[in-house]
Amino acid sequence: MPGPATAATLAAVRRVWDEGCTVRVVSFRPGAADISVPVAGPLAGWRLEQIRRHYGQPPAVVLVLQAGVPFIDHRYPAQLATAGGLAVALRRFPRSTVVVGEDPRISPASFRALVRAAGEVIVDSETMAAALAERYNLQLGAFSVVELEPYPPLPPGAELGTGGLYRPRAARGLTLVEMPTTTLAERVRARGRLSRAALLRRLRGR
Repeated sequence: MPGPATAATLAAVRRVWDEGCTVRVVSFRPGAADISVPVAGPLAGWRLEQIRRHYGQPPAVVLVLQAGVPFIDHRYPAQLATAGGLAVALRRFPRSTVVVGEDPRISPASFRALVRAAGEVIVDSETMAAALAERYNLQLGAFSVVELEPYPPLPPGAELGTGGLYRPRAARGLTLVEMPTTTLAERVRARGRLSRAALLRRLRGR
């Protein structure tokens, strides 16, 4: 999916590669990553711990934040549970980095919990660092600024402010399609339940 979160993920992978490390990419939805694990919601911390064990307790982890992931439930208690679980899981890695691909728009307490648990918090510009510091009541020094290349790469002569794929929310008529996070069998069963419910409603209406 084009956008800042994808750019942040690619940049994080390249940085670790440049250090000569082996990289394992884990996605919260099925895709091109090595494995898909829904590190999201109140169980995010436990799932991150399962990933750590699966890969034999790796020395480092990079968690990318974006709007809606890993904070899929924006109710305050759920946000705190998500942040608390992730904070515990991040501290179990010798080195942990949180990359803020875009403002997750969560409660200040939840965001600060992740910042305090991470060894480093990376953003892509001074402007974003200032905005996050103000929104979440943090010092600018809490963030490291690393410029990111947009994804997909900008065509020659194009500016970053161009609409379309580079600024999905600014483009009119552009539909972002989310990949399903359920299996085909689950979707078939769900459609079957809906069909049976619709049939029962019609029979009762006679």
